[in-house]
Amino acid sequence: MHKTIELSFLPQEQFEIAYSHEVLELNRYRWLALRFLPIDPQVSRLIGEISMECVGRLCKIEDLARKMELAACVNGLKLCVPPAAFNHSKQHFFIVDEVMGRKALETAEESARETHEFFVWMIKTNATPELHPLLLSFSHQKKNEYYVLQECRKSWRKHFLHDGKYSSNYKK
Repeated sequence: MHKTIELSFLPQEQFEIAYSHEVLELNRYRWLALRFLPIDPQVSRLIGEISMECVGRLCKIEDLARKMELAACVNGLKLCVPPAAFNHSKQHFFIVDEVMGRKALETAEESARETHEFFVWMIKTNATPELHPLLLSFSHQKKNEYYVLQECRKSWRKHFLHDGKYSSNYKK
């Protein structure tokens, strides 16, 4: 007989998990925006705006934690660690061509999908009624974030000529 084990976290653990995850997302998007800056400032700005959405979610987590008198759970968790994409052994940090840009956007799209699934999981394992509306809102935002990145990836390829060079004639 198979037993299903349902995870339930204490509220302070839920805050810590959600907050830590969103800090990682924030840092990942900030680095990705920087990587796109030289080749496509418009995509860099879009990704920068997505990172600002992460800041908004972090503030909402902090506010709710403070209201529930659990602010200590999220204080001191802001770590600015470069993501794995910032690897000194790679030839280029900045996006320099279509292939590299497409791969970076595909990775960002996949990460956004996984993050949406993460927040769906957080909702399923949530045992704190006060957290439910916040997690539900985050789940919807992350789903929209995924769609925005998917559309960005699909349209970004159109900016390049057939030889793989960026078209400076493209009207932004």
